[in-house]
Amino acid sequence: MIRRLQLYQFFFRSCCFVLPLASFAAAAFVLRGEIMTQGMERDYFFLAVLLTLVWIVACEHFEVTYLPVLLQDTAGVRNCTKALLWTYMSGFTALFFYRGASYSRLLFATSAILMLSGNLLLRALFRQRLLHMSRGRERTRVAIVGTDAFALRTAQRLASSKIAPCEPVAFVRVPGQPRVEVPGVPVYELEELLNRNLHNFADDVVIAVSPETLPVLSTLVRELKSLAVPIRLILDFGGDFEVRDRLFRVGGTSLLDVRIAPTETIGYVILKRGFDVVFALFALAIAALPMLLIAAAVKLTSPGPVLFAQERVGLNGQVFRMLKFRTMKVAPPSVSDTQWTTPNAARLTPIGAFLRKSSLDELPQFLNVLRGEMSVVGPRPERPHFVEKFNGEIEAYNTRHHLKAGITGWAQVCGLRGDTDIAKRVEADLYYMRNWSFIFDLRIILLTLVAGMFAKNAY
Repeated sequence: MIRRLQLYQFFFRSCCFVLPLASFAAAAFVLRGEIMTQGMERDYFFLAVLLTLVWIVACEHFEVTYLPVLLQDTAGVRNCTKALLWTYMSGFTALFFYRGASYSRLLFATSAILMLSGNLLLRALFRQRLLHMSRGRERTRVAIVGTDAFALRTAQRLASSKIAPCEPVAFVRVPGQPRVEVPGVPVYELEELLNRNLHNFADDVVIAVSPETLPVLSTLVRELKSLAVPIRLILDFGGDFEVRDRLFRVGGTSLLDVRIAPTETIGYVILKRGFDVVFALFALAIAALPMLLIAAAVKLTSPGPVLFAQERVGLNGQVFRMLKFRTMKVAPPSVSDTQWTTPNAARLTPIGAFLRKSSLDELPQFLNVLRGEMSVVGPRPERPHFVEKFNGEIEAYNTRHHLKAGITGWAQVCGLRGDTDIAKRVEADLYYMRNWSFIFDLRIILLTLVAGMFAKNAY
């Protein structure tokens, strides 16, 4: 079952990933008399390699090569189109800055058409193959260990799966479970299963374990090891658990991660931090003069410090002091730390309303990014007073602190900033956490630059 899925995933991805090279080669062959000149082959080859690399990243981001999406007509074609547009927009952008060669627009257009057509053809072929598996005799034969409601529900789900569907050929009663009769499927005792030549009628053994059966799990696995077929384990964690796709071992102990967050991945730790440092330095260099002018304006229009430092809750609930240009008249912490800012508030300084509306007051937070307290993209940090309040009112509120706080985030570009629905804001933050990728961060930054300034809820 697993091997078959991995083989199909491997072949489908391999075919998709070489599409840019194949499309460029086909387009160059068709148009060779019109666009190819002496010595241009090398330039076109490097361009094709560049587009292939971008295409691979885009395919992973838009889930073009994921088998579940393969069976979704609308979503699959939409994701494929997005990946294609992303790839060729990146190619056009690179060529805009590269003047070493002149490339044919006709070749670009032809290769794009061939690439889209090739991907749709691949999808159709692999999809028909998967559907043929679900209807034909290639269904994986499984023996289900368990006879309770969870085991029966597991058998139904495996049988109805469109990807690598399974055919339950036997149920095995676990000691302590009731003996049920399943129409058309034999029910065995555990000893009966062990005495049979299982390979003659089953390809896999699936242990469907409900929480009540966990005490006998180790005994089950030990006894089933004598069988010459793969053994799979399905655990019923209930609806409150989201787990990663694999166990990991520490000191001889098997651990199952029930917190879906990317902060422990190499991509998040290295790639995101590296990008944060580079982007923050670039932003501070570009904004140095505007920040000096803003600092002078703040100082000249109201008494008090230029910068305002306020305690906020960040990664893993750690409190740090977030920097902003001061936009309000100086007030005791008991006021500034526990009250929302409202439109046209009396405490706003003469330039404060403009700074808050344009988000220019957030520029000093790039210093927080350099210090490692914040990221460029992530959930916006909240004050400790409101974190305690919302954590008691909104389910999973503290989960947003599994990520480093950001200057901008998915909730903000979706219009959820200021005095907006906290539950919806948390939902957007959790969506970002579950779907984080480097490309997703770039998308949020782009949306912030395009539409984030002067947002309607910024005050």
